[in-house]
Amino acid sequence: MANVPNPSFVGHYSQNSASIPNVYNGMRMEVLDHNNELLFVGDVEVLSEKMIEIVRTSDLLSPTITEGMAVSIRGFNAYENCGVHIDGVLYKLAHDQDSAWLVKELDVKGKDTGRSFARQPIHAQAWVQPDGSEQWLPCSVVNASAGGVCFRMNEPMEIGARLKIRFRLRQGHEQPPLAIEIRRATDRRTEFEYGCEFVDLSPEVDTIITRTVIRLQIMQ
Repeated sequence: MANVPNPSFVGHYSQNSASIPNVYNGMRMEVLDHNNELLFVGDVEVLSEKMIEIVRTSDLLSPTITEGMAVSIRGFNAYENCGVHIDGVLYKLAHDQDSAWLVKELDVKGKDTGRSFARQPIHAQAWVQPDGSEQWLPCSVVNASAGGVCFRMNEPMEIGARLKIRFRLRQGHEQPPLAIEIRRATDRRTEFEYGCEFVDLSPEVDTIITRTVIRLQIMQ
């Protein structure tokens, strides 16, 4: 996260409020249109209680982005350990660039404790490689988003373990291994389910993740 959260802002948030607390500084969020189509991914800077700036960290994923369009913004706030959903109106920070955007007329729709980054159900094959191992282990992807991935496999692993993951994509689409960290582990009796967050992020990695998730969704 870009800034260290200030605990004094916790509690100022209430559902259906237009106020944006400073603990949202540095959040990575998805920007979606009214059809729930992903436009881009970016990091949030809180400018005031009623206005935020989003610095784009991925490619623009739609040619139809225009000033004044209604958008939905979704992300995960690690300080409050919850997903956040905000509606607003998109404006360019400057007319000759598209790397930073203002979102005004904010409407904070609510918070949840389980989902973030518009996670979509996906059935795909992938392989994971634990840190320190040269072996790639097969797994089945349950869902994926720009924030993380959930997969199932037979091998037990610990929360906090670091791995690399690569997905089976359509022929001609190469995807380099991506770094993940296990945040949740569930014993499903016949197999284990792991909820993981993408780590070691950079603008280049953000773009790879976003393209990979879109390609996985297209394959469904």
